Amino acid sequence: MEYKFTTNPYGQKNMSDKMFGIDVATLSQEDWALEGIGWDEWTVEEIQMIIDESKALQGNQTYTYQIVGSDLIIIIDRPLGAYFFSARSEKEEADIIWSFDKFIDFMEQFKAFVRENS
Repeated sequence: MEYKFTTNPYGQKNMSDKMFGIDVATLSQEDWALEGIGWDEWTVEEIQMIIDESKALQGNQTYTYQIVGSDLIIIIDRPLGAYFFSARSEKEEADIIWSFDKFIDFMEQFKAFVRENS
């Protein structure tokens, strides 16, 4: 699925600051945990750090990233994929599971969006 990146994920009127994220109106119920990716301090460097840390994983290493001020936690396991957990969810298992390649592709697209809109 293609995601609609935006600087106003919740469609707020008269919003003066940019919040980088996904237009929540376009998220399916299955992808709702991605609502938590919205953050006003995303930078190209921060996203690149996540990509680099993820690509550097070896063996059974994992990398965990929590978006500041969000309930979204992402756990990356290079051979197995990326697991998205929302603290708001009642599920005990991951809310979203992506392949490693899909996660990296998503982060590269998100990084390009942040670069173009910063």
